[in-house]
Amino acid sequence: MGVREWLREREEERKKRANGGNDGLPEGVTRYVRLGSELADGKVFALLAGPDDWYFYHVHEDGDFATRTTYVKKHTCLHSPKDVGADFGEFAKRNPSVCLSCKANAKRKLYFMVPVYDFEYRTWRILDLKEFHAMNLIDDYDKLEKAAKKFAKDYTLVGDVVLIQKTSDGKSYSLTSADIDEEILEEAQKFIGTDEIKYAELANFRDEEDIRKFLEEAAEVDDSKVDVYALRERFAEPDDVDPKF
Repeated sequence: MGVREWLREREEERKKRANGGNDGLPEGVTRYVRLGSELADGKVFALLAGPDDWYFYHVHEDGDFATRTTYVKKHTCLHSPKDVGADFGEFAKRNPSVCLSCKANAKRKLYFMVPVYDFEYRTWRILDLKEFHAMNLIDDYDKLEKAAKKFAKDYTLVGDVVLIQKTSDGKSYSLTSADIDEEILEEAQKFIGTDEIKYAELANFRDEEDIRKFLEEAAEVDDSKVDVYALRERFAEPDDVDPKF
């Protein structure tokens, strides 16, 4: 294999990871649910974890929705946990010693990955949600579970069927109860606690040079969006760092 083919393969792998991969899914379908299109009319899933077990992480991104201008391309903050169960407080603040985007003061936002079973494709997928959307789903989750516990105190929505769809104003998402054949649901419940879901891979942590490129591009569009002085420094000299392949 020549260097050109090797580099092309590496770039294809990066793109695949950025989309959550699609192993075992039809062409064009990724592990990430396409929120805008797939949830437009609502879709039925089985929840594979409750809110306390949703993977949280931070991203750096900045743009202007009105003009469709992207300043900082969305990428995972390096100061994010690698798996579920991390301490929220440990990652709440920026860490300039770990993440170049934190050091450059790029906008930082909280996201959640919600694992679900997609009955259409008979496998697990991920709802990748901004903090605001996650809060709305958690509110609905708590209301449904509280109502059900009046009749069955040990009831949990984890492993049960829900309908997730856009809210009436189109600005967020809602979660309501739904029904499906019990036999099909049993197949979904087998994925609860599965070790197939690799959150660190799904989060697609970039290396410093990739992040530096995003920030330099942002500075070219609008240098007020990042601290350009931070880009002049490196965490270590290149000769002291092993290449991250």
